Amino acid sequence: MTKSGIPSARFAFDERPPDPLFARIRADVRNTAAPRAGVQRRVAIAVSLAAALAGAVVILASQLVYHRYASGLEVAVPSAPYLLVVLFLLVALTFVATVIAMWRGRNGLGSGAISLYLASGLVAPLYAALVLVSPVHMHTGEAALSDVTSSPWGLRCLVISAIVGSLALATFSVALRRSIPTASGLRGAAIGTAAGAWAGLSVFIFCPSGDLVHMLIGHILPIVALTLLGVVSIPRILRV
Repeated sequence: MTKSGIPSARFAFDERPPDPLFARIRADVRNTAAPRAGVQRRVAIAVSLAAALAGAVVILASQLVYHRYASGLEVAVPSAPYLLVVLFLLVALTFVATVIAMWRGRNGLGSGAISLYLASGLVAPLYAALVLVSPVHMHTGEAALSDVTSSPWGLRCLVISAIVGSLALATFSVALRRSIPTASGLRGAAIGTAAGAWAGLSVFIFCPSGDLVHMLIGHILPIVALTLLGVVSIPRILRV
């Protein structure tokens, strides 16, 4: 070592730093948690904003189309207790998917690969099982829906899903930008799936249709599409 504090050539080429020094550095890195306060605040704001935007879109669309605040909870519902059970399960599914996608963990590395795989692969099938196996809403005609009929192809719900899902995807991406070092396609899929879950919950509250084709196109397809969009676009956004 020279007097100026610069390592000498002899130290650089002839000597090796002692092993205890390497062990101490590794221990310090392992035991030092990444700063989380700022990111946690951004995540909380993003989730709150996604919920507020989804609610606003649902209320506005329901008022414009059906002249109700939440037509999916009011029209063509033969069993209110069953509707509440399915609604609770959909809310829980959305919450779990969001937590897995947005969780950074103690060391700031996010949820594990298994959790990300499960969230990405199971949300759409679970959602489909909840809304298709025993539909909450009857397959209704024009009379039951008052002066407005539901789109047989689910195009109206497809648009609402796209709006809500895109807004959620954008807010989640901004919240996690530059905060998770492992910005893989798997993590992007989980974020896209969480956005899709918000979209699916929104159209469930908005839409009183129980038609199979309608629900496949307008309710379930957007979840799959947002998952794929997350795989393609989110890793690049998180690293920028």
